[in-house]
Amino acid sequence: MLKLFFTFLFLMCLYPITSEAQNKDFEVQQRLLAAKGDSCMKAYDYFHAMEYYGKLDELFVSHHPSLLRNKAEIYRHLGQYYSWFDTMRRIEKDSVTYKDLRSLFFASRNIESEDFISLYGDSILRINPYDSEIVVSMASFFNDTERPDKAMELCYDYMQRDSTNLAVMRQYGYAAHLLGKAKEALETYKKLEAKGFDNYESALIIGVSLIRLDSTWESRPYLRKAVERRKPKEYSSLLHLGNVQIACGEYNEGIENLRKVVNVILPDNDLMYSIYHDIGEAYYRKQDYKNAVEAFLECTKYKTDKPLLYYNIAQMYGALKESKKEGQFYKQFLNKSHHLQDTEENKKLIKQAEERLEELRKELKK
Repeated sequence: MLKLFFTFLFLMCLYPITSEAQNKDFEVQQRLLAAKGDSCMKAYDYFHAMEYYGKLDELFVSHHPSLLRNKAEIYRHLGQYYSWFDTMRRIEKDSVTYKDLRSLFFASRNIESEDFISLYGDSILRINPYDSEIVVSMASFFNDTERPDKAMELCYDYMQRDSTNLAVMRQYGYAAHLLGKAKEALETYKKLEAKGFDNYESALIIGVSLIRLDSTWESRPYLRKAVERRKPKEYSSLLHLGNVQIACGEYNEGIENLRKVVNVILPDNDLMYSIYHDIGEAYYRKQDYKNAVEAFLECTKYKTDKPLLYYNIAQMYGALKESKKEGQFYKQFLNKSHHLQDTEENKKLIKQAEERLEELRKELKK
């Protein structure tokens, strides 16, 4: 009995030592994982950094602000914006810093969550109304989502404190343009132009603003500059310039630019054909022959030299029991069959079309 008592005392004395040793072992593991994660971050190896930080978060220090910030930063670099946002939201309210609010704001901006953009953006500007990067980002969001009035109000408020920030000024001017406030847009973009912001956007908006202010003649050099700097598929500058030139009596130049607009806005025939052909195939697989034939007929507007297209249309009309139209499109198929490659499969299709046409002729005679 006495021997058992001493054994118990020995184990009780050993327990704190064992527990302390385990704690030290955990601490070593934590530091090792953190050091490996930090090292990977410095080397821009976000994949392995997340592996180490993930283990650290899971095993030891879940919800630790520094760890969550590191993980959120990795998600940002990886373009995993929802995970970035969710990770930052895990930081306890009492531990949230100004820098954390900015991270939350930009994560919200990337996932385009309007409620959180306003929540975090307003919170930041209450703390620091000079944070122009937040103002610009919020204003661009409002301009992009068709609320230029909110963008203009936000930028105007900032510009009362700081009139030198060109990025804020640009969003203000663009909002004025979207709202049709030509005078404000013109004055703003003229200031931007004088400060070196001289590009397609400034030229186009100055030109359009001058048109709205009935200064058609003065708009021409700006619209010409916009045309020179436009992207290939952009046509509004050509359209405005063409109309202005005609209004100013420059008829030949105006007509030429309006013709260019027509060429720009014409659809891409290959793309349109492909889209409608895919739609037709989908309806065919659903056995919805009526909608299938309508889609295939749309294809003929963009490609007229595709014999198999007319064969498909004939088959759709056959399924719809519209014999007359079926025969018409088999004829068109045969008339265009010289475009087909000389293969056994195509020869078989031609023969089938000829035989079906003969059957239809006999049916019509009855």
